Amino acid sequence: MNNSAAADNVRSLMARKDAIEAEMEAQLSVLQSNSVTMDTPLVDSEGFPLADVDIWAVRHARVRIIELRNDLKALMDKIMLALQEVYDPSAQSQPAPAAESSMNRASSGRPEPFARVDGVAPGSPAASAVSQC
Repeated sequence: MNNSAAADNVRSLMARKDAIEAEMEAQLSVLQSNSVTMDTPLVDSEGFPLADVDIWAVRHARVRIIELRNDLKALMDKIMLALQEVYDPSAQSQPAPAAESSMNRASSGRPEPFARVDGVAPGSPAASAVSQC
């Protein structure tokens, strides 16, 4: 991807970010108009729904805010990668050395050790397993 196309990609991602933030503000205004937050209980002390709150609108707004927060987080990750591509095109073309070495080990067919045993207590299940081998 050339630098111009990468910059256009970043601009479109930023426009989507702005749209998500605008929708999030609209949903937050629904909460504010009902005088509640994301954590305010929607029932009274006896367990009945609050009479002065539009429960459906508040619950819908809360769910949508959570969805938008997740979408925004994923989009910010995409923006970060796109900005790296704009300002450092060589960063995206090189695979990570750690991933490369783990793939080589996985393709060899031998499992990689994950622990080292320094000793086995006498009479333990591990001691009896060793003696059976």
